[in-house]
Amino acid sequence: MTEYNKNNPFPAKLLERTLLNREGSSKQTYHLKLDFSLSQICYEPGDAIGIFPENPPAIVDSILEALKKTGKEEVVDPRSQATFSLKHFLCAKSNLIRITLPMLKQFPALHELTEDKEARKEFLEHHDLEDLLTQQPNPNISLQELVSYISPMLPRFYSIASSQRETPDSVDLLVVTFQCKQGGKMRWGLGSHFLCDQARIGETVIPSYHHPNAMFKVPKDKNTSLIMIGPGTGVAPYRAFLQERLRQKASGKNWLFFGERMRAYDFYYEDFFTELEEAGFLRLDCAFSRDQEEKVYVQHLIQKHATDIWAWIQDGSHIYICGDARHMAKDVTATLHDIVAEKGKLSDEEAKDFIRKLRQEKRLLLDVY
Repeated sequence: MTEYNKNNPFPAKLLERTLLNREGSSKQTYHLKLDFSLSQICYEPGDAIGIFPENPPAIVDSILEALKKTGKEEVVDPRSQATFSLKHFLCAKSNLIRITLPMLKQFPALHELTEDKEARKEFLEHHDLEDLLTQQPNPNISLQELVSYISPMLPRFYSIASSQRETPDSVDLLVVTFQCKQGGKMRWGLGSHFLCDQARIGETVIPSYHHPNAMFKVPKDKNTSLIMIGPGTGVAPYRAFLQERLRQKASGKNWLFFGERMRAYDFYYEDFFTELEEAGFLRLDCAFSRDQEEKVYVQHLIQKHATDIWAWIQDGSHIYICGDARHMAKDVTATLHDIVAEKGKLSDEEAKDFIRKLRQEKRLLLDVY
């Protein structure tokens, strides 16, 4: 039996790709279904899939032209020691976004950047490897030495949005695309661009592997209630959680806090969640930040329902937070602290200890990025 892992990824292919945002949205968020029928991979809700994307062909061709190479030249991958054509190495094995310091040192005109950390940081924020190789004369080194200075392609991780009990032969993902203009040209999020724009349904091989997440699991006790907080694509694992709980016929209560920009355009999996709400299986609270003059986010709704949140915590509920680490997770955690302090009549330090204990008992679980 073949074991698929990071070093031997499974050759998955796309079965479906559906844009979830309605016309008029400022976002492009896709529901993807990947074929894992021959992988023999076993996963649980809360786990992720690691995917190795491919670089856009236009960027690879631009670099080959700058190097005056056909792409058929053979190079040795400095990490695996495997031999590939230069084109395949640039397409599938190379991080073409990051310029390494050893690579920078091969360009005499940019020598000052190797010694000035701030200037180098500024340069690297606005330039990628394509910019470097197309804007500077080719360095006087061998092709093999040049490829040895290129960073490796790293996997991108996506929370699984399905329960294997529900879809045994496939994996669902929720992926938002990203693009911005930087350094005078459009730049895309590599993983999302590959999956949502580049990969052809049923054709393109998507090297994938199972990435377990032992710290973000549905409770074994089916009577345990869940408070799930996940704005944007952070809602992905909760679709899997709820599919699993339905299959388990779990008796514990379920409460979901979802947030996005506008209800009319950006309510991912709306039919699924509202059907569960109408059936009494899910309590659903949504914060659509642009639907009113004053922006409302999930932490505001959590504070609004402080009394019920505290009652659920007292009743043994598990709390899950998934999504943005820089702002949302911090704001939500701070709000939970305030609720614990206010409703539990605890001092600031006592509330911190209470939150700390929730985490130690694995009743407050985070999957943030």
